[in-house]
Amino acid sequence: MTEENIITFDHVSKEFTRADSKEKLQVLKNINLKIHKGSIFGIIGYSGAGKSTLIRCINGIELPDTGKVDFEDIEINHMPKKQLRETRKEMGMIFQQFNLMPSRTVFENVALPIKYSKQSQQQIKDKVLELLKIVGLPDKADAFPSTLSGGQKQRVAIARALVNDPKVLLCDEATSALDPQTTEDIIQLLRRLNHELDITIVVVTHEMQVIEELCDDVAVLDKGKIVEQGDVYSVFVDPKTPLTKKFIATTSKLNLPDEVLNSNLLKLHDNDLLVKVTYISSKAIEPLISAISRKFNVDANIIVGDIKILRGKPLGGLVIILSGKQSDVSGALSYIKEKQVRTEVLASA
Repeated sequence: MTEENIITFDHVSKEFTRADSKEKLQVLKNINLKIHKGSIFGIIGYSGAGKSTLIRCINGIELPDTGKVDFEDIEINHMPKKQLRETRKEMGMIFQQFNLMPSRTVFENVALPIKYSKQSQQQIKDKVLELLKIVGLPDKADAFPSTLSGGQKQRVAIARALVNDPKVLLCDEATSALDPQTTEDIIQLLRRLNHELDITIVVVTHEMQVIEELCDDVAVLDKGKIVEQGDVYSVFVDPKTPLTKKFIATTSKLNLPDEVLNSNLLKLHDNDLLVKVTYISSKAIEPLISAISRKFNVDANIIVGDIKILRGKPLGGLVIILSGKQSDVSGALSYIKEKQVRTEVLASA
């Protein structure tokens, strides 16, 4: 069954002119993306990579200089203003800064986008209270933003973004101002909303933990270019670019600090190899270490290990030292590779 695309970027480029020097700055370079309906799509990159500009092209706040952005197969670039306003109602948006009005109650903040709609006051009341219940704030309708925690403020912002029953929720660094536990809570809330409301979510972040725990698919953005993209499991299993590997390293327990690699703590001897082994899917539970110890006259000393479940599939690995005669160590390494287990030699004697 073919997955339906709700958002498509087709060779999109965008540049700005610096106010001080009049220098042209290209922030998006030939972007091609397909975001499936009902999915959670992550866009990760460092500050200045072009992430916020990209997400603002989705709802037409920014328009491409070249290329086009389609929403439900309709090009956003050249929509009449009235049609664009209506289309934007199909897209809620939340930000790193919660952008709540401090002089208004939680109820009034959530109700603001539909205050002048054709809905009756009772319909608005019912809608807002329903959303506050959904986001876990049923008793905060009369509270003011100043009395709320950061996580509660973001929940209010999410409720406000959902008040028009959008098809897409755009999240621009929505967890960056939150502590780790609150970030985890917001991630779980977004996953639940995706499941219960069948809403497509697009997440912009610089945190690979958010991608790992929340997203189905990911695109890695570097200096305006997409350098890698795919489903999250495949990208974590076999990252292609140094930048992607660097992001993944922030969530992995298998990355030894340089101080360890460059010190005598590991004490590699003649013919020793320090190897990182990444298990894939069902391979994660095979007794690989005991197998190579039996088949080859080598010692396999485990330095560190980790296993996690990512999108319902196991993903794990070990960092090991293979010791023995050169021919035996080489044979053991070849055997590991034959088992379709990803290997990376980190150091040798």
